[in-house]
Amino acid sequence: MKAIIKFAAFAIFAASLTSCGQPTANVGKTVTSGTADIGGAYTLINQNGETVSQADALGKPQLIYFGFSYCPDICPTALQKMGAAQARIDPDGDKLNYIFISVDPERDTPESLKLYVTANGFPKGLTGLTGTPDQVETAKTAFKVYSQKVPTPESASDYTVDHSDIMYLMDKDGEFVEFFFGKSTVPEMAARINLHLKTGT
Repeated sequence: MKAIIKFAAFAIFAASLTSCGQPTANVGKTVTSGTADIGGAYTLINQNGETVSQADALGKPQLIYFGFSYCPDICPTALQKMGAAQARIDPDGDKLNYIFISVDPERDTPESLKLYVTANGFPKGLTGLTGTPDQVETAKTAFKVYSQKVPTPESASDYTVDHSDIMYLMDKDGEFVEFFFGKSTVPEMAARINLHLKTGT
């Protein structure tokens, strides 16, 4: 039986919490056997204003990242690494579905995401997803994602978002395969994704 990653809420929090601009250190993986309870049903809105669900991403493996478009560096860096991995193993962008799910639905509208997902260095064909706060919470719960609004000292009306810095590799059926943290390198990511594309494991 293949090894999988056992996620606990505290472990994810400790391993991957970021305040945008202030990444924390990673902790080691806990390897066990069985089935990882990561992923599941969600209904969100894509950058074209269309309602979509997890079923729309099935049929191809998926790379999924949760963040927000106002993030100054952590999120763009993660998506640029996703784009760099794509360039190595999937230059036409047709072997995987690349998905960015916003944890800031108040500011990340379909219209703003439509511009954001086309940023230079991001993956070709990147899909941006947002929704109502409840819809986003459902998706976060399915993927064991943490996020929380944090007021900024410069303005009482402005805020940033602390959030998990995790990229998920899911298989064509939406089952969890692997995750990458902020310190994962592009070669490491590309090698692992390529292995899954070749072997299904």
